[in-house]
Amino acid sequence: MYKLHKFRERNTKIIKAKKNSYFKSNGKLDCEVCGFDFYLKYGELGKGFIECHHKTPLSELEPNTETKLSDLALVCSNCHRMLHKEISTLSISTLKEILNSN
Repeated sequence: MYKLHKFRERNTKIIKAKKNSYFKSNGKLDCEVCGFDFYLKYGELGKGFIECHHKTPLSELEPNTETKLSDLALVCSNCHRMLHKEISTLSISTLKEILNSN
């Protein structure tokens, strides 16, 4: 189970495809929750950097489920940690609501 989880998590092809698709649509790689852009903050060091979050936890997927781009969200490190903080994973929209209400 752990090996399968790590394999899915490290599928760099789908992550690259998600980043390319998002960049093509938005012209930047910013966090889908808070809007943080590593490139704007860190310059060249942050270029192309952002974390990829599975909207449905990998543990809840059937073993041979193929991940689609729509199953992923691009998020900054802080938002990614917050999405995984609760035992029941928060959704992107719920975390966005929490962020905007504070």
